[in-house]
Amino acid sequence: MLRGMTVRQFQEWRAYADLEPFDETRADLRSADVVRTLINLFGRKKGARAVPLKDCVLQFGADGAAGRKATPEQARAQVMRTMQILMAIHNAPHKAAPKLARKGDT
Repeated sequence: MLRGMTVRQFQEWRAYADLEPFDETRADLRSADVVRTLINLFGRKKGARAVPLKDCVLQFGADGAAGRKATPEQARAQVMRTMQILMAIHNAPHKAAPKLARKGDT
């Protein structure tokens, strides 16, 4: 495919991918959105600020604004923190749903 693609076409695809990610970046954003939703619903204290999406996206390529490469240990630690949060949510005691009155009950 690359042999039949011009440099201009390649640059246009790169620009499109920056606007509308369609690779693993897109999958990471979808996963981060699920994690963010779970944390905001079940994993934060009452009155605490909502967790933003950017805090839930795993960063494997760079270490924040410094632009340094993240070490495998840093990436592993980030994954473990996320897993601990999700496990805490999963293992938290669940409140029983209120019983709904049925027709004819008084």
